Amino acid sequence: MAKKKTTARATQKNAPSFLAQAKNMEHIQAQQAASKQPKEQSIFDKNIAALLLLDPLTAVQLQDVKPNEKFELFVTSDPANINLIDKESFKPVFVTNPVEETLKKIQELDSVQFYPHLYFFGAGNGVLYRMLLNQNQKLQHLVIVEPEPEILFNVLNLFDFSEEIKTRRIEFHLAKNVNKIVAEYIFGYKDSSLYCKLYDFRLFNNFYAQYSEEYLRINKIFTEVIESIVIGLGNDSNDSVIGLLHQCLNMPQMLAAPNYHKFVKSAHNTRTAIIVSTGPSLYKQLPTLKKIAPYCTLYCIDASFPILAKAGIKPDIVLTLERVKESAKFYTDTPKEAQEGVIFAITSIAHEDTLNAITEGQKVLPMRPFPYTFYFDLPDYGYAGIGMSAANMAYEVIRHVGHENIVFIGQDLAFAPDGSSHAKGAVYGEKEISLDYNKKNRKDDVDIEAYGGNGMVRTTYIWRLFLKYLEIEIAKTPRTIKVFNCTEGGARIHGTEEIPFEEIYNAIDKSQAKQPILLEETPQQEYEKLLRGVKRKVEKVLLHGYKQKERIEKVFLEICAVTEELEKLNADKQLEKVNFKKIDRLVEKINAVKDGFTSNPHTRIFDNIVQSYIMHQEMELVRITTLVVRTDEENRARQVDWIYKHKYWFFSLAGGIHTVLAILKKACGQWMEIPEKYRDEEEEANVSIKDPTAKPSVKREITLDINGILKI
Repeated sequence: MAKKKTTARATQKNAPSFLAQAKNMEHIQAQQAASKQPKEQSIFDKNIAALLLLDPLTAVQLQDVKPNEKFELFVTSDPANINLIDKESFKPVFVTNPVEETLKKIQELDSVQFYPHLYFFGAGNGVLYRMLLNQNQKLQHLVIVEPEPEILFNVLNLFDFSEEIKTRRIEFHLAKNVNKIVAEYIFGYKDSSLYCKLYDFRLFNNFYAQYSEEYLRINKIFTEVIESIVIGLGNDSNDSVIGLLHQCLNMPQMLAAPNYHKFVKSAHNTRTAIIVSTGPSLYKQLPTLKKIAPYCTLYCIDASFPILAKAGIKPDIVLTLERVKESAKFYTDTPKEAQEGVIFAITSIAHEDTLNAITEGQKVLPMRPFPYTFYFDLPDYGYAGIGMSAANMAYEVIRHVGHENIVFIGQDLAFAPDGSSHAKGAVYGEKEISLDYNKKNRKDDVDIEAYGGNGMVRTTYIWRLFLKYLEIEIAKTPRTIKVFNCTEGGARIHGTEEIPFEEIYNAIDKSQAKQPILLEETPQQEYEKLLRGVKRKVEKVLLHGYKQKERIEKVFLEICAVTEELEKLNADKQLEKVNFKKIDRLVEKINAVKDGFTSNPHTRIFDNIVQSYIMHQEMELVRITTLVVRTDEENRARQVDWIYKHKYWFFSLAGGIHTVLAILKKACGQWMEIPEKYRDEEEEANVSIKDPTAKPSVKREITLDINGILKI
């Protein structure tokens, strides 16, 4: 099920501060008193049962904790006055009165009471978090990382968080378990990414300062994951525009080809898969690769294909991720006989030159997992290429196919000692990326750990992102699958076993050569049925898209009128004449249009085009929604700010919708008839209607300028 899109939304004047309620400890006292009553299932058992559903590792570790081994628990006659003391250092978690310190902490958090997501290092005695959950209904996601298992053990014995744990309203993590996978899980929750610019990893109190190394390690992991999220949103819609254009143009060819589901079922012809990348270390591995090729499944990155062809090595599967026309050169620079018997897994957003350059073998066109590809609802044609490189895609495909062993070669992700970036014989040269410390575009290059732990190697910012993503995927891989890095050079890939490639050759079963992978293309009748379904999807998005565009443009004009009026009154020093009833109505319209757009399933196709500028604006808009305002004046100021911030938001969204609709009419118009009401004379003159039941090689007549604006 697709995640519902989330946008920042204006609220009415904030409710009174929950600081005033904080002094009332009845919630805590009642729960503490109730916990003393005999029950069939203890509080701890309830919490552990809930944890087992979502985080079994933490649950099992807490079950093994021995109470009172390192910490002494103290509870006074006031059941909320709970303290813990380290029995070795005699340091208490609370230096003074725990209740007073907790209330002071509540006061400190007053300014973030409307933050839906909060992150803390240290569980303390649990009272703070029980209060926050009880009193703050705006709080959707509370993440606590605790370095001491015994402290968390005590907290889960004192307070029942089981229901909140089940719904992930609260998450408890032991610090030793936090890695990139856990961080992705945390920040992948609901709309966490929307609020990631408000992220702050708060120290519970000074007691936890002694764990500064762990705190800094985890904070670094969290910020790196947030960085990846923000980068993933992009800051330029041009790639998304090109991707949607190519997807629409390639749709008939994708549907005619063998679907990805069939490919995955047929591609497991050996136990061991080898990913052949194009790093500088590849060339020295070619002799061993040639020997091992008959007994392993070779997944070749497109840039490595010409190198293998020259070496007389035929891969089983060649992968292309990118949408750029430069990828075609990897195929035009290889003889046609090199393509025979090869399966080309090319993402469905590839450039026409790339697809046309492949004249032999078979093509499979899985879709990249973008909102506009999900919109067409073609699950059998599969989704691959969520990563940032063809090697990431290869690893993903291999996981889908189910090989038992995965071997990397040529996966340097770093410069060689001689400064080369690619293997000898690479189409675009061994030094396609130059290592020049004096160049400004090299300022983001960094040193990272080398293969085998032998010192450091120089890499680029982008390669480091590739490496991080690869390590995350490897960490998710079941332990039954063995992952080997036989690059014997470049960067260390954590999570892999580093061994010489020759050892892999010596260990594999060579008693029987692999069988070829055979695929059937889509039958004509099934193809025609699928194409009819896609046409209906296109017609629906045109219908809903134009309706949405009209609503958005109408509100945009109102925003312009109101902001112009406000500026004039401000210039004339007559702000007392501002019509705040009109302001209220406009805020309601803005919110209604946003809600209507995000809740409509037919708007998914617009997501990739608009997200690069809309989502970055949304991340700023949430700062407004989380502001604490006390007076009517503060609320009015916030409403005016909300309106001004949405001027460019609505302009951007209308422009994005216009671009998508133009692409759909022009690109899909190559193989279907666009309804008359959506056409204009200028566009219609350039549209060539194809036989809708044929399996054509689609003619391209569309170009894009540098800003991704469609030229008709």
